[in-house]
Amino acid sequence: MTLASEIRQVIVNSIEKLPNVSSDQIHTFGIKANDWMDDKPVFLITEISNNESGYGDNEATYLQQQAQVQIYYPKDYSGDMDELENQLKQVMRSDHYYCFGDNGHILTPDDGQLMATLKFNHKK
Repeated sequence: MTLASEIRQVIVNSIEKLPNVSSDQIHTFGIKANDWMDDKPVFLITEISNNESGYGDNEATYLQQQAQVQIYYPKDYSGDMDELENQLKQVMRSDHYYCFGDNGHILTPDDGQLMATLKFNHKK
């Protein structure tokens, strides 16, 4: 299972803790054109790095993994974005994925959709 797939499973297993989100909206590596929602956020999980670390006896003792979760909000989204993002951080932290980057919100240049990117560390 890939890191992105593992993270998707973590999120899906706690989907009830994320307001206005369903498992159909959680994607890995890409989002098909017909999967965009007009009323709910869409998640995209991608991998950043997967590096061997913590050497002992000339062998790596663990993997230092990094991934990001991008949240695309609908243009007329009325939910609390901060609450959703904080809940996601708690869900991830409970499974030992720790947020190391929260770049705030930006508007996508192609369609002006609001987006947030959260980056997570994990040791395996």
